[in-house]
Amino acid sequence: MEAEGKGDHSDLTRPCIWTSAMSTFMLSHLVGIVANSSKISSGFKKVHFNQCARAVNKKFNTSHTENQIKNHLKTWQRRYQKINRPRNLSASGFDEEKFIITLDPEYYNDHVNDHKNDAEFLNKPLEHFAKMATIFGNSMATEKYAKRSSDPLDTEYGGDTKEGEEARVNDGLSTPDDNGVSPSASRPKKAKTIDIEEEGLIGVLKYVGDKLSNAIEKIAGPTPPLAENDVPEDLFETLTSLSGFEETHISSYYAYLVANPHIARAFYKLPFNYKLNWFAMYVNDKFHGC
Repeated sequence: MEAEGKGDHSDLTRPCIWTSAMSTFMLSHLVGIVANSSKISSGFKKVHFNQCARAVNKKFNTSHTENQIKNHLKTWQRRYQKINRPRNLSASGFDEEKFIITLDPEYYNDHVNDHKNDAEFLNKPLEHFAKMATIFGNSMATEKYAKRSSDPLDTEYGGDTKEGEEARVNDGLSTPDDNGVSPSASRPKKAKTIDIEEEGLIGVLKYVGDKLSNAIEKIAGPTPPLAENDVPEDLFETLTSLSGFEETHISSYYAYLVANPHIARAFYKLPFNYKLNWFAMYVNDKFHGC
């Protein structure tokens, strides 16, 4: 289960719980809206979130609001962004049928050593990837999204205008025909070739630089293992990256993990969904959540 705060902050100590089945149903419902609407390319509006909330509540006998639907979709949007980072590596491949990002062993070990959080996305099927690609398309790669990914969960883009009130989850949902892939005719062939060559060169330079950096680190001496009472350096950043929790929840759980380093290290190694489950269980027990 996942726990997320209410979009309107009406009850800061009671996170909203999402089961795996509820997440699957919500994403499938929104995919259906994308597939059946010719006017959805500018993004979901408030009416779409309300429709989805009613469908989820009817299916699971819950009382979710449109803000909670929007917040939960943003959680999956951030996950899709994280997936696309290793997927866009020059050395990686992608199985279009099983939705698996493949990386050869010679690259895998070096990459995971430098980017530990990418391990959960490599060489294994990606849950709900097809649904995320249909909903979010290529909007995750835009500079505008990169800026907005850090906005508060209840932020509605567009100010006080009517368009702003109808909050958009992103700036460019894919249409039923593109599934997140740009048409081949959208860019001149020569420009596309130049882009591919430049991307390949950048990838080679980055790989050589990473190898050189690793060699220097090995010469300088091996990194000592964590002591029994140590916790991962970026443990706090990991907690703050899990959307839907209040500052009080994060501070309390961080203090608990620091006081119990063996639990902190086990939590740090968990995949994304399991981190959310552990955090949600702690919040429910500590703050008497819903």
